[in-house]
Amino acid sequence: MKKSFLITITLLFAILIQSCSNNDENEALKPVNFSINVKYDETFNNVITQNSDVTIVNNETGNKYTVKSDVNGVAQFNQIIPGVYSVSATKVMQSAEFTETFGYTPTEAEINFNGSESSLTVTSTTAPINIVMKTSKVGDFVIKQIHYGGSDTQKGASIRDQFIEIYNNSNTVQYADGLYFAQLYGSFATTVYAYTLANGQYDWSKSEGMTIGSSANTDYVYASNIFKIPGNGTQYPVQPGKSIVIAQNAINHKSNYTDNNGKSVSILSPELTLDLSTADFESFLGTYLGDTYLYDIQNPAVPDLDIAYWGNKNKDMILDTNGRYGYAILKMSATELASLKSYKNPKGDATLYLQVPNTVIIDGVDTTKDLGSNYIPKKLATQIDGGTTYLPSGAFSSKSVIRKTKTTIAGRIVLQDTNNSSNDFVEITANPRGFN
Repeated sequence: MKKSFLITITLLFAILIQSCSNNDENEALKPVNFSINVKYDETFNNVITQNSDVTIVNNETGNKYTVKSDVNGVAQFNQIIPGVYSVSATKVMQSAEFTETFGYTPTEAEINFNGSESSLTVTSTTAPINIVMKTSKVGDFVIKQIHYGGSDTQKGASIRDQFIEIYNNSNTVQYADGLYFAQLYGSFATTVYAYTLANGQYDWSKSEGMTIGSSANTDYVYASNIFKIPGNGTQYPVQPGKSIVIAQNAINHKSNYTDNNGKSVSILSPELTLDLSTADFESFLGTYLGDTYLYDIQNPAVPDLDIAYWGNKNKDMILDTNGRYGYAILKMSATELASLKSYKNPKGDATLYLQVPNTVIIDGVDTTKDLGSNYIPKKLATQIDGGTTYLPSGAFSSKSVIRKTKTTIAGRIVLQDTNNSSNDFVEITANPRGFN
């Protein structure tokens, strides 16, 4: 009898513990409400930001929610599943609203503000957070399209048909001469280590020889490679609403070709890849490195880019197919370039990365593998790119990310440029000089 009683008590106790455990798990998954306070930075007297678009993305599931901040600058999110979220906020302000809000008239017709926060843990006890909005620099050239994913490795061109497209988004002729294109490097994961920031990005202030403290993270980006468009200053005009295409290899990738070892290469599915033989520029590393890569095919009819800085071991302009790089176009003098310093990452790896000040960046785009568990920490400051873009179709899908069309003025297409790539870019089948 005693034995049966003890068994009964034991079973009841186990059921009670299991019930408590289930209750705890259910409580952890119970939707919660939380709020985000949005305000401009100290440059604008920390005034609250009304009617801004505030977006949160669950870093595990990729689920996205967007609300507008109210008259008090509060973005209220209701019934949100607890988890770790990335936050971005955007405010596009017309000149009249700017004047009314801040009391003076800007030189631009449209001013963009952005703010962001990475790795925000949302639970039932999460206190309201503050997002500080910073004004963005609007440039005449913008990055229009990045084909970093490549095409099918067996039937297409793999990474050989990668390209980037730069667009004149102004109403006047701009010259591409001397423009720099940089591949930006950073941490590939959000895992936190002693040498990273809280969002998993490298804490460059801890790099060997770094002496400028936290500004190493806030005021600079770090380039693995930098290309320069040649020219005498007026050699390569770009008309309003036109673009330049920079190809890894400026050949017709739809056609069979011969590699640099004399071997014939067949393209099994031409529809999966591109004809880049009419690109404006191509990368060719053979002369610079003194060793020509097997697939670095040079097109004599297309000008080569100059190599301004080469930090990694790649033998061509290889864009990361998983979206782990960032990209920027820069404008600076040769003297300014020569004055830049290079550093190892704070892990101490051997490769040196060139430290580039934010002040020379005309436009920048952060990419990531996805918005879930493979999210890549941002490299660019919020005022340059308040978000990030990616390829939902993944690597080798023949897709690219392209800037959205905003409007057409007198036949000239104006691309959307809020300096937030989460809002500004979409995925399309790669199409140099095309539009979304």
